Amino acid sequence: MRCMAWALVAAVVTTGNSPCPAAEPTALLELKIGTERLEGRIAAHNDDTCWLLRRDGRLASFRTDDVTDYHEIEPRFRPMSMLDLRDQLQTEFGRGFETKTTAHYVVVARRGTGERYATLFEQIYRQFHTYFTVRGFRIAEPEFPMVAVVLPDQQSFVDYCIGEGAKPQPNLVGFYLPSSNRVALYDRAAVGQSRASDVDDTVIHEATHQVAFNTGVHSRIGQSPLWLVEGLATLFEAEGIRHRATVAAIGDRINPERLDGFADYRKRRPANSLEAFVRDDTLFKKSPLDAYGQAWALTFYLAETRSVEFAKYLKTVAGRNPLEKYEPDARVKDFCDTFGRDLDFLESGMIRFYDRLRAG
Repeated sequence: MRCMAWALVAAVVTTGNSPCPAAEPTALLELKIGTERLEGRIAAHNDDTCWLLRRDGRLASFRTDDVTDYHEIEPRFRPMSMLDLRDQLQTEFGRGFETKTTAHYVVVARRGTGERYATLFEQIYRQFHTYFTVRGFRIAEPEFPMVAVVLPDQQSFVDYCIGEGAKPQPNLVGFYLPSSNRVALYDRAAVGQSRASDVDDTVIHEATHQVAFNTGVHSRIGQSPLWLVEGLATLFEAEGIRHRATVAAIGDRINPERLDGFADYRKRRPANSLEAFVRDDTLFKKSPLDAYGQAWALTFYLAETRSVEFAKYLKTVAGRNPLEKYEPDARVKDFCDTFGRDLDFLESGMIRFYDRLRAG
């Protein structure tokens, strides 16, 4: 097996048309790509594309043919330590910011605010861990310290978005990028745009994305259905999900905002449209609010009524070949293999479930 892994690395990292000498698949490498040199560990590859995992947790992807030189730096890759990453971030953001660390996070924020955000992010991680653990879903410990960046105002947030290659949308207040492995948002309460609780909602949503992508619930490289990614994040927006994972009444675990959104969408929702929703992400492009409402509704329904199958489905999606395109037919097949072939029957059960909830 080790020889096979070495051969795969050698087949990916080439100089001209000749394979480079074999390297340990867990080695720290330096690759020359054009005029740029990158250090890291090969995370995934095929004949065309290679993903490099860097010591600070960032992912870089490039065409295999673009690698012009390569050598091994150390036989074993080691993530950057919490202290080294903290120092790197302090240098990156400067004296107007402070860095605070927890067991799993390095948080960068305006001076005097970092402690509150660091505590909140760590709390969300522990709530997420508890929710899955008590349901028998074993999640991995994050390999890297998770980074959260809290900018002081909207303009600095927009500038940061552009610097990270994320297109800033008019209503965007926070995001998580699997490529950088960072959460970024701006402190809307500090500039009078919202209450502190609204800022916390943004933290909860984006932190859930980050924890899910760092604990093996989602794959950072592979394609995941958008309804599943956003459905899980909206699930954890509900206080009852995070604070009473095993004892809360079902009404306490509801996300009322998303429930209202789904109820509004049901007025114009096409019948027997669950398969179309599972098949692709079209609804997110056509009508984002409707898509988010239905993503929460489907995720909540499956988590509440089919929790064992839901955990199995998460593992199936996360365990796919990360460099293989997730075609619509494959998405439907994976879903049906887990929850049954009759999606109209599943859909009618979901509708009755929400009718009972609203009646209650």
